[in-house]
Amino acid sequence: MEQGRIKLMESTPVRSAIWKLALPTMIAMAVQMIYSLTDTFFIGQTNDPNLIAALSLATPIFMLNQAIGNIFANGTSSYISRKLGGKDKEEANHANSVAFYTAIFIGVIFTILLLVFREPILGVIGTSIDTYQPTKEYYTIIVAFATPLILQTAMSGLVRSEGATGSAMFGMLLGICLNIILDPIFILVLDMGVAGAAWATVIGAIVGTLYFIIHFMGKKTILSIHPKQFKPSKIIYSETFKIGIPAALSTAVMSVSFIVINIIAVGYGDIIVAANGIFLRVSNMVVMLVMGLTQGYQPFAGYNYGANDFSRLKKGFIYTIIYSTFISVFFTFLFGLLGGNLVGLFINDKETIEAGTQILHAFNWCVPFIGFQFTMMVTFQATGKALKSMLLALGRQLIIYMPLLFIFNTLFGFDGFIFAQPTADILTTIVAVVMSVSFIKEMNDLDEKGTKISMVPNQMN
Repeated sequence: MEQGRIKLMESTPVRSAIWKLALPTMIAMAVQMIYSLTDTFFIGQTNDPNLIAALSLATPIFMLNQAIGNIFANGTSSYISRKLGGKDKEEANHANSVAFYTAIFIGVIFTILLLVFREPILGVIGTSIDTYQPTKEYYTIIVAFATPLILQTAMSGLVRSEGATGSAMFGMLLGICLNIILDPIFILVLDMGVAGAAWATVIGAIVGTLYFIIHFMGKKTILSIHPKQFKPSKIIYSETFKIGIPAALSTAVMSVSFIVINIIAVGYGDIIVAANGIFLRVSNMVVMLVMGLTQGYQPFAGYNYGANDFSRLKKGFIYTIIYSTFISVFFTFLFGLLGGNLVGLFINDKETIEAGTQILHAFNWCVPFIGFQFTMMVTFQATGKALKSMLLALGRQLIIYMPLLFIFNTLFGFDGFIFAQPTADILTTIVAVVMSVSFIKEMNDLDEKGTKISMVPNQMN
């Protein structure tokens, strides 16, 4: 099993290797996408815009769990892949174990803090009189079970880091499929509303996490989570945080931006909050599939960077850009032609459908560029280039989008509100194009010179 994964990274034809690594993660992301749509779909069957609005308002809290998990899913996994490429299995094992136990500790602290400050947080995320109670129910359940939610995200990335994308896919599918099955039972049959959606989510996460734990305790894995491997070190945390924190901050900033969006949207009415919540689920279709492709490519990029095989890395980089752009362009046509129908699947309310369709069509201007943007971001994460990955990860939401949101909303009203995000994405893609030129030149130079890169932290960032 171990030799098969190494062969996949080192010698399998690049195009085949990318697809073998990416297809399982794309399937997992597709099912996760279906899960996010399922939550909204079954809540929408109540035909109560306030419940959909509540789900939208609480989504940033759920995303914060994912943000913490992404510290390890991106940061530690990048380090592990590079160490495996450099044939340092012992250090890879230490990093894997450190990530696992640190994620548990952070999850417990996160739960305590968010429960203690629940009321003030609910007061600032945009709840109204009609949405306060259902938002509170969802928030409380999600926060109470933050640890398995964080671990599910973190461990899926750790499993991918050794090239076991099939196992990573199965663990995610196990939890998500259970979630999808439980959604209609809890939401409609038992009439639990958004609380039912939250319980389905945490039960699925617990089951998925247990699968990943069993995986790392088995004999087929290269890595381990045995307590004896828990040997924290400055270099492990440094490598984890320099890549993981920008990736996590990207999700965290996105979560904060959703809160700000919801606060602004409340000014246009709860219908707009609900419509924006549906739009986020629909637009997530392209984001999740592209993310699945690039996450499958990530261990390939990290391994070959660590092995100093720059020619192979360049080929994988180019193929991933081509494939991800194809997916993006496909969804551009889908959203343009069937946007109203997609929004209408989730609620039978004319005003909500019209508003959601308008937001989706505005967003559609930037969809063709999503593939390139994500490929560059993941490439910088995989190769340990912390500064560049941070500029792309944070630049999209914090540096570019948030200022544009306030400026556009002030100057152009609702039109400015919905066009701020596509404008920010297009500008971020321009930045990614500029960065890609220097990256490709650097890889060409290293490939021609046969340079061997020392795996000293922070080099070439």
